[in-house]
Amino acid sequence: MDKEQIRQTALQMKTREDLLTLLNRIKRDEMEKLDFADKFHPFTAKHMNYYCNPKNAFHRYRQFKIKKKSGGFRQIMAPRNRSFMFMLDCLNEVLKAVYTPSQYAMGFTEGRSVVLNASKHKGANYVFNIDLKDFFPSIEQPRVWKRLQLQPFNFPVPVASAIAGLCCMKETREMSDGTKKDFYVLPQGAPTSPIITNMICDKLDHRLGGLARRFGLNYTRYADDITFSSMHNVYQENSEFRKELARIIGNQGFTMNEQKTRLLKRGSRQEVTGITISDRLNVSQKYVRDIRNILYIWEKYGYAVAYSKFLPKYKEEKGHVKKGNPDLMNVIDGKLMYLKMVKGKEDSVYKRMYAKFQILVEKSYDIKKTNEKNITYIETTPLLEFEKKIGSPVEIVISNQESQSEAEKKKNDKGRYAYYKLANGSKIKASISKYLSDAEIKTKDKLAISTCRDAKSKEFMFIHRAGIVTVPPPKPIDIDELNNELDSLLSS
Repeated sequence: MDKEQIRQTALQMKTREDLLTLLNRIKRDEMEKLDFADKFHPFTAKHMNYYCNPKNAFHRYRQFKIKKKSGGFRQIMAPRNRSFMFMLDCLNEVLKAVYTPSQYAMGFTEGRSVVLNASKHKGANYVFNIDLKDFFPSIEQPRVWKRLQLQPFNFPVPVASAIAGLCCMKETREMSDGTKKDFYVLPQGAPTSPIITNMICDKLDHRLGGLARRFGLNYTRYADDITFSSMHNVYQENSEFRKELARIIGNQGFTMNEQKTRLLKRGSRQEVTGITISDRLNVSQKYVRDIRNILYIWEKYGYAVAYSKFLPKYKEEKGHVKKGNPDLMNVIDGKLMYLKMVKGKEDSVYKRMYAKFQILVEKSYDIKKTNEKNITYIETTPLLEFEKKIGSPVEIVISNQESQSEAEKKKNDKGRYAYYKLANGSKIKASISKYLSDAEIKTKDKLAISTCRDAKSKEFMFIHRAGIVTVPPPKPIDIDELNNELDSLLSS
C-alpha cells in the first residue's frame, strides 16, 4: 500500500477490527519488501486486545537511561518485544499517512531536520531558547484519545481508544503526600510518540506562531526544544512577551524548564539544537576534534587500538547502547555524514576528514581473506602485540562443557571463548577458531587476533593461528609514549 492508500483506508475505519486489518496489510507489505513474505504472521485480535491495555505493563515496555548532552539522564521506555515494536511501526505509518505537522514543527517529519531548524534563526541578533519540562510523560492518554477524534483523523471512539491504548503506558508516580498514583502517558522511546507529540502541539504551535508574528520574531519547535529569534530584544524578564509566552505554554498543559531557558546574543556562541548559527551553520569544535583524533589513532596505531579507546568514551557519552557494541566504522561514517549535512559537502574540513576515512577503510580491507563462511578479515595483529597495544590481557576461557546447557555451549562456541577488558570495564568477547586445539590456545605467541566481519557485515573479534592471514611485522611500540599520546588526544 502506498501512503495515499493507507490514508484513504484509515479514514474509513470504524472499529478496532478495521484497525487490525489495516495494520496487517501494512505488515504484509513490509515483509514482502524484505523478501520475508513466507514468514508473515498476522497480528491477532488477542495481540491487539493485550497491547491496547496500558495496564498490561509486562511485554510492553522496557526502561533504560541515556545521558543528556546538558547533563543528567533521560528516561527511555522502549517496546520490549519485536511483535509489539512491529505493531507500533505499522501504526506509525498510518499516523504519518493521515497527519502532516505544522509549519513550525521541525522534528520527526520528512524533509525537516535539526539543520533546517537551525537555519531558520541564522544571522539573528538574539536567539531565545526554552525547553518544555518532562515533555513526553506530560502528555496523558485522554489527551491523545481526544486528539485522534479531531481533524484530520476524525476517528470514531473505538479506533481512537485502541490507538491511544497502544501508544501510551502506565507510569506510577509518588505524590507530594507520599501516596502513589498511576498515570497513563506517552513513553519516550516508542516509534509512535514523536508524531503524536507533534499532533498534540498543533494548537501550541499555532498560538506561539501568532505570538511570534505579533512581536516580529521567528519561531520553530523541535520536539520539546522551542526557539525564537529576532534582530531586536523582547526577551527581558517580566517583559510582555515572556508573560504571554508562559501563559500560552501553561494553558496548553506544558511547563517551561527554567534551568534551560537562555538568551544568546550575537557575538556569543549562538546555538540551536546543537548547531552553532552565528554567521553560518557549524558544529562544535569538540565534535570535529573527536573525529579527527579517532582517525589519527586509527591511522597511527591501528583499528583495534582506535576501537579500544573509542568504545569506553562512546558509552560514557551515550549512557546506553541498545544492543551489543557499536561499529566504529559506522559511527565515524555517521558523524561525517552529519558534518556534511551541517557544513555542506564542499566544506574543506569535511572533505579532508572524509578522504582520510576512506583511505583508512580501504587500507583496512587490503589485508583481507574470505573463507568458506564469508568472513572478511579487516585487521590482524599478533595476539601478544595486541595485548600491548590495548593495555589489557586477552583472557582465554575453556569451560567445562558437561556442566553447560546446549544454549550456553552454542553461545560460547562449544565452551571456548576469549575476552579482554577496556578502560571502563567493558568486556569485548572474541571467538576462537574451531581448528585450534586446547593446547594451541594456550600458546599465545603462535596466535593472532583479527577484527572481522561476517556475511551480514557484523563486526566481531576472532582468534586463530598466526599464519592464517599475512601479518606485517609489528613496529616497535613504546607503551608509555602510546598511552600518554592517547590520553592527551582523548582528553583534549
